[in-house]
Amino acid sequence: MSDPEDTKAGLRRLKQAMVDDVLKASDQEVLAQFAEDLGSAEANAKHMREAFEKTILLANKDRLHSARAGVAAGKVPSSAPAIPIAEARARLRQVLAAHADDETFTLAARKESELTDADVLDMLEAMRDLGLIE
Repeated sequence: MSDPEDTKAGLRRLKQAMVDDVLKASDQEVLAQFAEDLGSAEANAKHMREAFEKTILLANKDRLHSARAGVAAGKVPSSAPAIPIAEARARLRQVLAAHADDETFTLAARKESELTDADVLDMLEAMRDLGLIE
């Protein structure tokens, strides 16, 4: 039985000899060997480019689906508003009354009672974004 260290050293020498052989070969020799073993280098290059392009397209589609799922998850309406709608309407009336003298602050000639619940909540959110309310 041989010594495992001698076997490892022999394999390292063999590996190094193979690497040296490849590095010493000219481009023409490498292409000739490739053609002999695997066929046309041009055809293989074309096939590899197609595979890379397909992989990139699939990765981009996966990213797009993930982004769409994230957007959709962010748009999922909650079953109940964060504030009861009666309180939201009262808060909107308070803000409108507080800014009644400001001509730039209008409700576009609509009364609060004509607004849908979603409109009221959207307006409160917009006012919060503008810093008019906390």
